[in-house]
Amino acid sequence: MVTAVKKGVRKKTDDTDIKTSLMKKFQETFIDKLTLQDLDELRQYAGNQYTRDGGWDTEYRQRFEEKLRQYFHEEVLKREIASIETLLGLMSDQDLKKQKR
Repeated sequence: MVTAVKKGVRKKTDDTDIKTSLMKKFQETFIDKLTLQDLDELRQYAGNQYTRDGGWDTEYRQRFEEKLRQYFHEEVLKREIASIETLLGLMSDQDLKKQKR
Protein backbone atom coordinates (compact mmCIF):
# COMPACT_ATOMS: atom_id res chain seq x y z
CA MET A 1 0.00 0.00 0.00
CA VAL A 2 1.34 3.44 -0.87
CA THR A 3 0.47 6.68 0.89
CA ALA A 4 1.16 10.25 -0.14
CA VAL A 5 3.55 12.35 1.92
CA LYS A 6 4.25 16.10 1.68
CA LYS A 7 5.86 17.44 -1.51
CA GLY A 8 4.58 14.47 -3.52
CA VAL A 9 7.05 11.99 -2.02
CA ARG A 10 5.56 8.52 -1.69
CA LYS A 11 6.19 6.18 1.20
CA LYS A 12 5.43 2.48 1.28
CA THR A 13 3.31 1.59 4.29
CA ASP A 14 4.72 -1.40 6.10
CA ASP A 15 2.46 -4.48 6.16
CA THR A 16 3.38 -4.88 9.81
CA ASP A 17 1.74 -1.53 10.63
CA ILE A 18 -1.44 -2.55 8.82
CA LYS A 19 -1.45 -5.94 10.52
CA THR A 20 -0.89 -4.43 13.97
CA SER A 21 -3.67 -1.90 13.45
CA LEU A 22 -6.14 -4.53 12.25
CA MET A 23 -5.22 -6.95 15.03
CA LYS A 24 -5.91 -4.24 17.61
CA LYS A 25 -9.20 -3.37 15.92
CA PHE A 26 -10.48 -6.95 15.87
CA GLN A 27 -8.79 -8.26 19.04
CA GLU A 28 -11.84 -8.82 21.23
CA THR A 29 -14.46 -9.50 18.57
CA PHE A 30 -12.49 -11.88 16.39
CA ILE A 31 -8.90 -12.81 17.21
CA ASP A 32 -9.48 -13.79 20.85
CA LYS A 33 -12.21 -16.19 19.70
CA LEU A 34 -10.58 -17.48 16.51
CA THR A 35 -9.33 -21.07 16.51
CA LEU A 36 -6.43 -22.32 14.44
CA GLN A 37 -8.79 -24.62 12.57
CA ASP A 38 -11.11 -21.73 11.69
CA LEU A 39 -8.15 -19.58 10.64
CA ASP A 40 -6.98 -22.28 8.24
CA GLU A 41 -10.51 -22.79 6.91
CA LEU A 42 -11.03 -19.05 6.35
CA ARG A 43 -7.71 -18.76 4.55
CA GLN A 44 -8.66 -21.66 2.26
CA TYR A 45 -12.03 -20.10 1.44
CA ALA A 46 -10.50 -16.66 0.87
CA GLY A 47 -7.80 -18.07 -1.39
CA ASN A 48 -10.21 -20.10 -3.49
CA GLN A 49 -12.95 -17.52 -3.97
CA TYR A 50 -11.41 -16.29 -7.23
CA THR A 51 -11.29 -18.42 -10.35
CA ARG A 52 -8.23 -18.66 -12.61
CA ASP A 53 -9.83 -16.36 -15.16
CA GLY A 54 -10.41 -13.67 -12.51
CA GLY A 55 -14.06 -14.42 -11.82
CA TRP A 56 -15.78 -15.35 -8.58
CA ASP A 57 -16.24 -18.84 -7.25
CA THR A 58 -19.49 -18.18 -5.45
CA GLU A 59 -19.37 -21.43 -3.49
CA TYR A 60 -16.13 -20.47 -1.71
CA ARG A 61 -17.29 -16.88 -1.24
CA GLN A 62 -20.48 -18.11 0.43
CA ARG A 63 -18.52 -20.49 2.67
CA PHE A 64 -16.15 -17.66 3.58
CA GLU A 65 -18.96 -15.30 4.54
CA GLU A 66 -20.87 -18.06 6.37
CA LYS A 67 -17.83 -18.86 8.48
CA LEU A 68 -17.29 -15.18 9.30
CA ARG A 69 -20.91 -14.90 10.45
CA GLN A 70 -19.92 -17.12 13.38
CA TYR A 71 -17.81 -14.19 14.58
CA PHE A 72 -19.52 -11.05 13.25
CA HIS A 73 -23.03 -9.64 12.93
CA GLU A 74 -24.20 -9.14 9.37
CA GLU A 75 -23.95 -5.35 9.42
CA VAL A 76 -20.38 -5.46 10.77
CA LEU A 77 -19.42 -8.06 8.21
CA LYS A 78 -20.75 -5.96 5.34
CA ARG A 79 -18.85 -2.91 6.57
CA GLU A 80 -15.57 -4.60 7.51
CA ILE A 81 -15.16 -7.57 5.14
CA ALA A 82 -12.26 -6.00 3.22
CA SER A 83 -10.38 -5.31 6.46
CA ILE A 84 -11.05 -8.83 7.70
CA GLU A 85 -9.81 -10.35 4.43
CA THR A 86 -6.66 -8.24 4.65
CA LEU A 87 -6.06 -9.29 8.24
CA LEU A 88 -6.48 -12.98 7.40
CA GLY A 89 -3.94 -12.61 4.61
CA LEU A 90 -1.41 -11.00 6.94
CA MET A 91 -1.90 -13.23 9.99
CA SER A 92 0.27 -16.24 10.65
CA ASP A 93 -0.43 -19.25 12.85
CA GLN A 94 2.09 -17.80 15.31
CA ASP A 95 0.01 -14.64 15.69
CA LEU A 96 -2.93 -16.70 16.79
CA LYS A 97 -0.82 -18.77 19.17
CA LYS A 98 0.54 -15.59 20.77
CA GLN A 99 -3.01 -14.50 21.44
CA LYS A 100 -3.87 -17.80 23.16
CA ARG A 101 -1.06 -17.62 25.73
